[in-house]
Amino acid sequence: MMQLAHLNNLQKTISQQPGDKTEDLLPYALISLGFVSIIFAALPELDLITSRFFWDAANGFEFESNYALIALRDANRFMPWLVIGTAAAVLTAIMVTEQARRLASPHKLLFVITFFAVGPGLCVQGIKALVGRARPKVLEEFGGSAIFTPPWDISDQCMRNCSFISGEAASAFALLTLVIFIKPRYAKFYLSIVGLMAACISLNRVAFGAHFLSDVVIAWNVMWVVAVLLWRVFSRHAGMIDAVFYRR
Repeated sequence: MMQLAHLNNLQKTISQQPGDKTEDLLPYALISLGFVSIIFAALPELDLITSRFFWDAANGFEFESNYALIALRDANRFMPWLVIGTAAAVLTAIMVTEQARRLASPHKLLFVITFFAVGPGLCVQGIKALVGRARPKVLEEFGGSAIFTPPWDISDQCMRNCSFISGEAASAFALLTLVIFIKPRYAKFYLSIVGLMAACISLNRVAFGAHFLSDVVIAWNVMWVVAVLLWRVFSRHAGMIDAVFYRR
């Protein structure tokens, strides 16, 4: 799966020490984003084929009423707030007591907070508002009235809370960035487990008829680009950021 194929590159991106040239990975992230975008633009029927697999004329998208899958979706929606809240609390503790400095470096905590806010937050919502892609379950092909449009095509088929890109997939991918707090010898294990979980959470939304496959896959790649760009800034200024929070 494409997301799992990115895990080694992501590990290199966000586990490097301050001062390393993380920008060297930016071309790979951009190429990957361009590649999947071109594939889905050239073969838009891939989205319809995948969505039809979870839909039937009599019952629609049945999985959207599955309680276990709903619980998985809700847990993923809560997770960003838990991560941001925990990181903010640790940052506050670091400024109050020296003992809290053992928990994590301030520049890593600030990176995670910023990434969750900019990536799954501002970036996703900005793309949704710009593109205006209708969700699968409201399309003519699945009993609705909206017209299907390929990814990145700007349309008027959705006014708010649109399909492209997937916020749930972006939030799930964002959990991979927490590997910066994991010891290097456990990093691949963490990325493998969390990567598999993130893939299940993301594809869950396709089964619900809430997102197309391209909404999910492109969201992963957009988040990878954002992660590289942000870590590039925070790693370069790690010493300065840490000094600000260590100054009591």
